[in-house]
Amino acid sequence: MGIRKKIMIGFLSLAALLFFAGMVSLVELLRLSKTTQVLLDSSTRNIELSRQMLDAVQKQNTALMQMVVAGRMEYDSLFLAGKRKFDRALAQATVTVRDLSELDSVYNARSHYNDVIADQLKVSGKNNTEWLVGVYNKAYYDLTSAVKNYMVSSQGSLGTRATQLEGNAYRAISPSIITLGVVILIVLMFFFLIDLYYIRPVLKITKGLDDYLSQKIPFNVKMEGKDEVFKLKEQIESLILIIKNKKA
Repeated sequence: MGIRKKIMIGFLSLAALLFFAGMVSLVELLRLSKTTQVLLDSSTRNIELSRQMLDAVQKQNTALMQMVVAGRMEYDSLFLAGKRKFDRALAQATVTVRDLSELDSVYNARSHYNDVIADQLKVSGKNNTEWLVGVYNKAYYDLTSAVKNYMVSSQGSLGTRATQLEGNAYRAISPSIITLGVVILIVLMFFFLIDLYYIRPVLKITKGLDDYLSQKIPFNVKMEGKDEVFKLKEQIESLILIIKNKKA
């Protein structure tokens, strides 16, 4: 096998290793990018749904305050619109949440909130102001706290998922690091082999030829192999032999 072919095979092997490592890292990075985008979208969606639920509760609370002030305790359009908005946001959160238990406190607080209002509307001759301060405010506070806790828990899970993403990032760059180490090792071996089989023999041939031309020291370079360098040595020996025969 010739020098050119050997060197070409060596560099092609290095290129193949680097290409393989690059493709593996690319696939892992694309997967990491997709996971990160899903995580961010999920977090943004949970925050938006929590905000919608808080807005809906606030709308119901405003409507209820107006009802108490007016002395007219019956569902109006503003209250019902807030109720529908909350139920819609809660239904969407149920579809998107990874663990339904995260919404248990919201469901329980929501059910209690609705029951407190419904029970009051059924009672005749009631003291709405006393009920508002003593019973309703607690149910309202419990519901808003449950929604806020859900929002905070969603952000808390973001930290756990971020740790998982960090592990995925290490997996993405690991093939490149390993391949880089292998390539460095192969390059060192490649350099050693080129130095051993090509650079040193050429230097020996050059020195032997220089000694022959300058000091008439017989050209006697010991080499093994059948490549271009060995053929060069043989041709120099043949040339020196021809010159000697002509002089004789």
